[in-house]
Amino acid sequence: MIRRIDKTMTVWIDDRLAAHGLSYSQWVALKLVADGYASNPGMLARDLGYSTGAVTRLIDGLEQRGLMARDRAAGDRRVVSLVLTDEGAAQLNALAPEVLDPWNDVLEEFNDDEGELLVGLLNRLLKAAERKAAGALNEAVGA
Repeated sequence: MIRRIDKTMTVWIDDRLAAHGLSYSQWVALKLVADGYASNPGMLARDLGYSTGAVTRLIDGLEQRGLMARDRAAGDRRVVSLVLTDEGAAQLNALAPEVLDPWNDVLEEFNDDEGELLVGLLNRLLKAAERKAAGALNEAVGA
């Protein structure tokens, strides 16, 4: 069911973002970097559930559009941090309603208590899944 919800919402939000030339995955990547959840390509790959190659292509596209940049460490150029450009931050904020409004539309089917319970249970499910699958997750992103 979680996979079907994700697919349904992705199609809906991709359709809304298409007019702005951005995909839902690209917007989520910008959001993860902006919020500090993914400060490097490996972390972004893990959080998106993508291969490192797919994330490299995603970052390349965002860089070409001037929305994200790779910041290489002066002492070791192999160390790469991801940062949003000013334009990337502006796009993230400007397009937030295109992403959040569909989710809010769906969640208005729930009262406040149900919404809080749902979020709490999903967080618990995520933490349990991450704990149980930690080894496989690390191998998938080359950590």
